[in-house]
Amino acid sequence: MIDSAVRSVCGRGVERLVPLAGGGMNETYRVDLAGDVAVVVRIARQGVPWFIDEAHLMAQARDVGVPTAEVLGLEHLDDDGELLSFSIQQFLPGRPLADLIGELPASDLERLVMDAGEILARVHSVAVDGERGIRHELRLPEERVVARVARIVGDMLGPAAGTVVERGAHFLYQEVTTTRAAPPSSLAQGDFLPKNLLIHDGTVVGVIDWEFAGPASPAFDLARWEVSAGDPLHDRPDLVRRGYGRVADPELADAGLTPAFAIDWALEKLAWKNPASLAQFRRCVDVIARYTASLP
Repeated sequence: MIDSAVRSVCGRGVERLVPLAGGGMNETYRVDLAGDVAVVVRIARQGVPWFIDEAHLMAQARDVGVPTAEVLGLEHLDDDGELLSFSIQQFLPGRPLADLIGELPASDLERLVMDAGEILARVHSVAVDGERGIRHELRLPEERVVARVARIVGDMLGPAAGTVVERGAHFLYQEVTTTRAAPPSSLAQGDFLPKNLLIHDGTVVGVIDWEFAGPASPAFDLARWEVSAGDPLHDRPDLVRRGYGRVADPELADAGLTPAFAIDWALEKLAWKNPASLAQFRRCVDVIARYTASLP
């Protein structure tokens, strides 16, 4: 099936197939072709043709200077009644920034994160059609889910941590139900994290995995970095914002919504059926505690 899709798009067959880590909910491979050419193939198993919006949004981002792969073609094939969608993309060299954290000098790491912030501002400069991609909005916390999460967190990290979860849910409830002007939406990458930033020769050469891209407040991406960038970068959103400031005002883009989006994402991670790691649990609770410290 992969060979058929690749031949249709590239005009040549597969010589070697190498599974790649990451890729969101999909299978992702590096495919070597004849003539020392490589492409990336992503495969989705969905009930409808997939990757169409993703390819469109990646092209829009690339048009404003975001380094992202060119989508060479899409194929949708039937496999014994199951629809397989294939996205054949340009192969970008490099390693994820997340894998380089322990290897790079601190000055290089800071420079790359600021460069990433500039790239994120370019992503957010794209005005998107509301029908394209996944729309990301603040969600009203469900009382039943919050009670379950507070209990789980309390068992893992102690009663005080469970109370932090409840406080975070109250904060989010107030944010969602408060009447205010709707924040402006732009293109959000959806998973703008060190694991999805490819580094080659000391430069950010690619932003990968646009699975969750779509309309959102810019605060959505900024908040995800604070919760999920990983140690030590999750504590350096200032670097992201300094780079962002080369293109746009990060405070204006944020519109005061980063705390709510951060808590929303932290509560979602804490509620995963396949639990996050203990370190991720602690990070989620720490972020909620920081943003709700002034609450009774």
